[in-house]
Amino acid sequence: MENIDPIPGSESGRRIMDLVLKAGQLLLENGAEVFRVEQTMQIMAKSFRLQDFHVYVLTNGIFASAEDGTISEVRNVPEHTVHLGRVDAVNSLSRHIAEGKVTLEEAEQQLEAAAKIPPPSNWARSLACSLGACCLAVLFGATFAEGAVAALAGFTLTWYLIWCDHHYTHSIFQKMTGSALVSVCSLLLCTMLGLNANRAAIGALMILTPGVAFTMGIRDFANSDYLSGSIRMMDALLVGGSIAGGAGIVMALYSHWMGGML
Repeated sequence: MENIDPIPGSESGRRIMDLVLKAGQLLLENGAEVFRVEQTMQIMAKSFRLQDFHVYVLTNGIFASAEDGTISEVRNVPEHTVHLGRVDAVNSLSRHIAEGKVTLEEAEQQLEAAAKIPPPSNWARSLACSLGACCLAVLFGATFAEGAVAALAGFTLTWYLIWCDHHYTHSIFQKMTGSALVSVCSLLLCTMLGLNANRAAIGALMILTPGVAFTMGIRDFANSDYLSGSIRMMDALLVGGSIAGGAGIVMALYSHWMGGML
């Protein structure tokens, strides 16, 4: 690795700071835990000899300073997804930086490449969600026929969510309307085939559940990061309530029109 010892406010110091902030933002955007983002940023800054580096990470923002406060940056991270390929690429880059295997310029190039790792194709997502919905429905006691209905509902839901992403609709709206769509598909198909709609619907609804946010909220609490943990848990509760609301409204209307419970 090149011998970088930046002076306060120097161009090299700002380049290192920008690299570290971009790496942290990329991790946070793609599903990494808060403590891991902070740890990775500190390792990269220390390896490139960025002096007096301090960082504070929340679920939707990064605050960092270095060089006696002469370099300070704030990054807003409003959008989150789960792309573990990008997370793994950044983690590998940080290890190579710590081992002295890459220069600053090479690290910048590799970080740009990591940010451009494409997500799974829409067809791969839809097929994976269909299979997952079918397996989860069977796990919850559905027959294979009801699992097939869940797979079809999950397939429809995935393409609806893809359409919503292209039109930049709000996450809560997506979850509520998506759960309503799953319930409608399950009710219509199961009514025609004489199957149990509840067991079919629950498999497809599991696609929407905020399992990652809930799990990471618990991990943040375990790491004494109570603010980030509270934000993630609140997000999980809001999403769960939206799913329940969308499905509950459709089920209630169906029960009312059919004159009885499902």
